[in-house]
Amino acid sequence: MALSRGNLESLGKDNGEGETGSHTSRCCPTMSLPALFRLPSRVHRGYDRRMPSMVPPFTATQAAVLKNFLASPQRPTGTLTYPQLAGFLFSLANGPELIPPSEWIPMVFDDHDAGYDTQAEAEQVLQAMMALYNDCARQYFADRPTLPPGCDIRPDPLDNLEPDAPLSHWAQGFGMGHDYLVEYWDEFTPEELDEALGAALMTLTFFSSASLARAYHEEGKAGTSLAQLAGTVLDIFHDALGEYAHLGRAIYQGRCEAGDLSPAPTTGRKVGRNDPCPCGSGSKFKKCCGAT
Repeated sequence: MALSRGNLESLGKDNGEGETGSHTSRCCPTMSLPALFRLPSRVHRGYDRRMPSMVPPFTATQAAVLKNFLASPQRPTGTLTYPQLAGFLFSLANGPELIPPSEWIPMVFDDHDAGYDTQAEAEQVLQAMMALYNDCARQYFADRPTLPPGCDIRPDPLDNLEPDAPLSHWAQGFGMGHDYLVEYWDEFTPEELDEALGAALMTLTFFSSASLARAYHEEGKAGTSLAQLAGTVLDIFHDALGEYAHLGRAIYQGRCEAGDLSPAPTTGRKVGRNDPCPCGSGSKFKKCCGAT
């Protein structure tokens, strides 16, 4: 379903206070919706749509590995769930700044030791996380972006607001990732695209919690029920994935062209290929994050 005036105007506005979350109020304070949500064609330049064929796909087996590992009681308090990780990585992989694995992997475990039982387990989990990251980055190129295996959308729109709903967890993780890069979004998003970003944020964070969904509904004043609004959000959800990815990649590409950054991330200390990987896996860098 294409994003258009009819199915976007019902989404409402951000109330700018608490309930809607910092990922909306800080980045797009007014959050009024655009008549047309399509980004100008100029933001799509600079990418080769053949690139994803070179990257192995993320599999259901890898999704199960991550789901089971992250849900284990051996993990530290604050560890992301698998759907939260998927949302978190989608926002990082498609944001206006490139974040290296050595920076975001510790955040998955709330900056605590992940508690790998064996070296083999560490390698298996880290490889699955990198495959998930690559799958999130691949969504930029998709004609219709999708969520990874295990992040199922429930048929009844309101059921996706339940605390255990995978889509709700995905939206929570997405909001965390956007918040992490919000300073870059604030600084580099062109004013004329603020509304497009705001609409994407409202759509992708809608299912984070029932309170947030109610806040959007109350502010929208569109004469529809919460269930109808939730259904509309689901109808345009996949389009919003694509628009967010296009906008984030366009900003990053523009910064590269302007010489604002290097296409490759930099760190304070060069890590040797035989040094321990800074992500904490215990593997050598060349066999861990350096291999990706």
